[in-house]
Amino acid sequence: MTHNIGEFLFGRAPENSLPERVNQAIKRQQGDSEQLIGWVQLLVVTIFGTLYAIAPKTAMNAGFHPVPWALGLYFLFTFTRLVLSYRIHLPAPVLTLSVIADISLLMVLIWSFHIQYMQPASFYLKAPTMMYVFIFISLRALRFDPRYILLAGATAAIGWLVLVFYVLWSEGGHSMITRNYVTYLTSNSILIGAEIDKIISIVMVSGVLAIAVLRAQRSFKRAVSDEIAARDLSRFVSREVAERITHADQQIRPGDGEAVNATVMFTDIEGFSTISETLSPTELAQMLNAYFTATSAVIEKFGGVITQFQGDAMLITFNAVKPDPHHAKNAISHSAGNSAFM
Repeated sequence: MTHNIGEFLFGRAPENSLPERVNQAIKRQQGDSEQLIGWVQLLVVTIFGTLYAIAPKTAMNAGFHPVPWALGLYFLFTFTRLVLSYRIHLPAPVLTLSVIADISLLMVLIWSFHIQYMQPASFYLKAPTMMYVFIFISLRALRFDPRYILLAGATAAIGWLVLVFYVLWSEGGHSMITRNYVTYLTSNSILIGAEIDKIISIVMVSGVLAIAVLRAQRSFKRAVSDEIAARDLSRFVSREVAERITHADQQIRPGDGEAVNATVMFTDIEGFSTISETLSPTELAQMLNAYFTATSAVIEKFGGVITQFQGDAMLITFNAVKPDPHHAKNAISHSAGNSAFM
């Protein structure tokens, strides 16, 4: 038996033939995730802007301050995307450009530090703002779509590589590259190995996170399918029976059952055949729906569970699905309370 590398790393791929209503439910949840991502990013840029506003500035005599402009641009971009996420379902091309724009704007913000503080370009390579890259990459996991995680990671790795090459280019013949770690930490010197470590870290974190999300994606889709199946099942059987089936510790097989002492009650509408002959199908369906709604409230009140419908007849059990030590008494009480419908 042969296995490709994708199956080895990620497990066998989930079935693509999901019902359309399941796909729509997944899209709605992903839309909600995109809104959550937008709120978190808006919070991040607000916190960063606040910290920048209250932090002491070392070069306020500079004529141009790019950091506030970069922060303002990113805040406007994030806010606009958040508003759009509430109005429309953002298509894949928009999300792709959005991820690239997120990382690119962050890289521009980091690049602008050396201008803001009038330092050599190597100054921004040591900016702690670089840690926000990992926040933006991890936020993409909320969509349960590894493509955007990998896209964010690739954009960040390429962006940081561009920043490193910009430093090397801007220094010209007066290279500040060093191999001394102490010199690197205490000056504006460049340690190439440290920058390579950052790029490797970005790639590795993105890859591991994408693998984890891809492996969880199958469970996520199955959970959505099971949730919809349970909701649909509860339309035809009682809520308690549907929950018993969908939340069973082991898969229920034909013939499985439990032996319990229970009270079983059968009810129907007296003269239903005569009544049905005088009503149209629509009127008959409406009458039955009203009847079942009213009686189910009484049944639930006394601890009973409707386990079967057949026309106007119902099979009601006490102590079969829900534990009830006084099942016989409650069945009689239900019969008295429901006598108006019998």
